[in-house]
Amino acid sequence: MSDSNDTTAKGTTAPASTPPPYVAVPAPYHVASPQQRAIWETKAKRGIGFGAAWLIGGVLITVVTYAQAQGGGVYFVAWGPVMYGIYRIVTGLLLLNKSKS
Repeated sequence: MSDSNDTTAKGTTAPASTPPPYVAVPAPYHVASPQQRAIWETKAKRGIGFGAAWLIGGVLITVVTYAQAQGGGVYFVAWGPVMYGIYRIVTGLLLLNKSKS
């Protein structure tokens, strides 16, 4: 049985070499301006700097408290600031890579 609402012609197919009915150009909001790239680069460098500060601060707190507890005692492992520093460094590097490409 054939459906009377079928709008496709039977037996006709488009050749494989026919281009798509649209032109694949990037949308204007996908193209970054030089000013936007400069902003991304500045934010990336700032993020890497702050990440390094957090990382060094966490390691420094851990080392100082461990050195004070050498004779026996409690020391503090500041893994939170270290992890946050690593996160900021990685996101800064990704943003820096984005600003270069």
